[in-house]
Amino acid sequence: MEKRERIFKGVITLLVLKSIWDGPKHGYLLENEINNKLGEKLSEGEIYSLMKHMEIRGFVRSFTMMENSRMRRYYEITEKGKSFLIKHKHALEVVNPLINEILDFINEKADFLRGYQSNENK
Repeated sequence: MEKRERIFKGVITLLVLKSIWDGPKHGYLLENEINNKLGEKLSEGEIYSLMKHMEIRGFVRSFTMMENSRMRRYYEITEKGKSFLIKHKHALEVVNPLINEILDFINEKADFLRGYQSNENK
């Protein structure tokens, strides 16, 4: 998959913080949850790169633990991560209807272009 846009990475960051709010999760579980939410697969290693970046920023803390004879790296949200997520409430409320407006516009233009292209082929 192509390198993700910055806004998309931001949304994934917020989804991860939401996902681990109530307790730590290991990377593979987080990856599956995000894939299911997005309806597409993250690229190989993308979740681990994101988690490393979030750890550097102080949003998450990681630790390793043995589970089913396998060592797994778990991630838990920090107070800074909780604050970061909560601080985005207003921005998300403002952006949500704007995203829908943009999507409506794109769908309208896509319908127009399809009609225009089919008329050209006649």
